[in-house]
Amino acid sequence: MADPIVSKLTELFQRFPGIGPRQARRFVYALVDQDPRFLKDLAGSISKLGEEVSRCGRCFRIFSGLPAQAGKVKYCSICENPSRDESKLLIIEKDADLENIEKNGIYDGGYFILGGLLSPLKPEKKEKLHLRELGALINESNSVKEVVLAFSATTEGDMTRHFIEEMLDGAVKKRGLKITNLGRGLSTGTELEYSDRDTLKHALENRK
Repeated sequence: MADPIVSKLTELFQRFPGIGPRQARRFVYALVDQDPRFLKDLAGSISKLGEEVSRCGRCFRIFSGLPAQAGKVKYCSICENPSRDESKLLIIEKDADLENIEKNGIYDGGYFILGGLLSPLKPEKKEKLHLRELGALINESNSVKEVVLAFSATTEGDMTRHFIEEMLDGAVKKRGLKITNLGRGLSTGTELEYSDRDTLKHALENRK
């Protein structure tokens, strides 16, 4: 019978994306053999996530900064940068996509992290996405002239793309909001997180 602590940690690791029971248990066994100082540093860093890391009140990007206090919204450095082109808003699935695009220096507008993609197999995921916040941002911000839907070339990405196009149809008709999609520089099944600079650049330049 497994030790209670091992079982509990295994259960917690399984909450990470793509981690099953076997891999979760391997993580726990690997930690058991680590130096106590490493375990202390790891535990300390994890505990600081809730204290020193938060999500931007506009784009939902993770950034270092104290969590927002009651009545006060915190914004990340990208959203507060006056040199960014506020007429463009790139909608992406997750933080890793933003990091990959930013490190390649191929985009100068704003971002919005949806927090995932719609799935035909898991309709309940819709409630966890920032769809309501996206709608509010578009409706309240006249500065946004173009929304770029930048999702992975997958079934889930296509489903999410079509849903948002329908959701923003009112803004398209009412104030001429332009909705574009990445060009087909991305191969089917490719995730933005792992795409190289040239592929991303081509996809952005050929959006339509």
